[in-house]
Amino acid sequence: MNLRPLFIVVALTVSTSAAIAAQIPAPTVAVSSELTLPATTRGQSVTVYGTFPATPIKVNLRSSKPADKGIPIDATVSDDRKSITFMVPSDAPVGSFLVFVETGSQEVPVPGELRIQPDEMAKVTLDSVAPVTGYRNSGSGGYDFVMAGQNLAHLASDNKVIKVGYGALTAGNPAECVDAAAMKKAQKICLSYDLGMEGIRLNVLNYHSQRYEGQVSFAVKAGNNTSGPQKVTFSLPRPETLRFFSIAVFLALAGIVFALVRRGVRENRLAGEHNGPLAAFFLDRQTNSFSLSKFQILAWTTVAIFGYVYLYLCRTMVQWNFTLPPIPDGLPTLLGVSAGTTVAATGITAQHGSKGAGPIHPSMADFISSGGIIAGERFQFFVWTLVGCLGFLGIILSTDPASLTQMPDINGTFLTLLGISSAGYLAGKLVRNPGPIIQLLTISEITPAAGKNPAIMKLEVKGQNLSDQAVVKVDQKELGPQQYSISGIAKQDSTANSPYFSTMLITLNDADSYLSGTHLVYLVNDDGQSATESFPLNPLSLDPFAEAVKAGQDPITVHLVGRNFAAGFHGTWKDATGASFIVPDANIKFVDENHLDVTFVPGAAGSGKLILETPARLQGIAEIKVS
Repeated sequence: MNLRPLFIVVALTVSTSAAIAAQIPAPTVAVSSELTLPATTRGQSVTVYGTFPATPIKVNLRSSKPADKGIPIDATVSDDRKSITFMVPSDAPVGSFLVFVETGSQEVPVPGELRIQPDEMAKVTLDSVAPVTGYRNSGSGGYDFVMAGQNLAHLASDNKVIKVGYGALTAGNPAECVDAAAMKKAQKICLSYDLGMEGIRLNVLNYHSQRYEGQVSFAVKAGNNTSGPQKVTFSLPRPETLRFFSIAVFLALAGIVFALVRRGVRENRLAGEHNGPLAAFFLDRQTNSFSLSKFQILAWTTVAIFGYVYLYLCRTMVQWNFTLPPIPDGLPTLLGVSAGTTVAATGITAQHGSKGAGPIHPSMADFISSGGIIAGERFQFFVWTLVGCLGFLGIILSTDPASLTQMPDINGTFLTLLGISSAGYLAGKLVRNPGPIIQLLTISEITPAAGKNPAIMKLEVKGQNLSDQAVVKVDQKELGPQQYSISGIAKQDSTANSPYFSTMLITLNDADSYLSGTHLVYLVNDDGQSATESFPLNPLSLDPFAEAVKAGQDPITVHLVGRNFAAGFHGTWKDATGASFIVPDANIKFVDENHLDVTFVPGAAGSGKLILETPARLQGIAEIKVS
């Protein structure tokens, strides 16, 4: 067989391929003219900037010796092809080297020289880790902290973060560290530098601690050098979570106390308004007003307990300090002064008499008033109690839980100030006259109107510190001397010739408007202190009657709804013309305390009034439309 033609074809093919390859230009490399080669140690990466092809690239480190063939190292091209990165071998010789970039047959020098320093000349030191106590990041769920030191690796990724007793932590790649969601999914640490902080401040993000891992020591390895360790404490909760948990624990404790005492604290009802067990903590039952001495001791006790609970949780859950927190020196003294003020106030009240009861309903104004008038010493004591309690809480809650080691100290000056306020409050109770207190008010007699003479109502008042010289008001309207009279019945203290009475009789000479509905009577002593009570205690009341009845002379029956109904009522019907007709008692049928049936003749069309009168001559009025 003749192989000569085959050899000729192969030769022509090889020759043609070589010619074509010779015509294709080799990939070009352009290196930046700026001096970017650093002084570094072995095991660290070096970056060269310029323009590079996507083909494999090597760098060659050569010394100035003519026979040196260099140290070839693989380089990595960046995604934008504007830089390459290579790592100095951990066993490379020290000294100064020229760097050449090689691709194919092309070799391009890099300006400057690369100085590889001995490891002992660039020892890695770790000066601090901040924050000393780290809180979990709400986005990634890990902990972030900064490691500050000297001679850290030039590239953040060249640093190896070592957890003492565990080993090097796995660092995430750029894709795993692109955002909080990626970091949370990868569960790896992410390393970075802020601009200008390269080699000095290393950001460590997304560290995930192990369970019950409170205090941890970290070191940094850069090249062949490893720093000394620094300690970091990792908090279990975030600060806002800790505050919420502290409030929850405090409320749970308060709920236990409230549940224990609730059965022993009866609910009060004053003038139709309920005051439950919570209000009873501040309520002075003698005057049915809020007590300032009770308020201040409860306020200081509350903030002290909350502060201790919060401090305890900070030390255990954040600082990992499992010991009971210390009590500041001034706090026991403060609580002692507070309790002593309450006890002294109770004693003064028992010996000297109470303040005036003031308005019928307890209110916050009771803390700074006595019998309805503002008292300067009570105002001062109340304000300084608020300032102290709020300041105490403010200092605790505004302090970083990691650095809160004890409750705020109550210094001597502040204790002196509170002592002066307490003394002023107690002195005010001593020098001020006792105020009136109404314990029971009843209607003893009602004289009906006769001709031009109006109705007369007599009120029997029982209580404390009642004066027959008091000014009387009804429904905030001050009565003239001819409209009322006061006479004392029983002296409060007959042995001491006391000016006050325990029982008095008040006669209201113009009482027509007081026979129906509920009214308030005010007793105001000479010093301005007052007491208030409503009368009658169980007023007859009728709900609005919405239906219209038919006019005429035929009797009709209406079904009334109201409160405090009873047998024995009397009735009068006033028709649209103003004429009055007595409703026979037999036509008023008692159903129950809330229902009454009344039969009467409606008469002319228009709006009339059905007036019901109790045996005690109190009235209830229902307006009825006659069509």
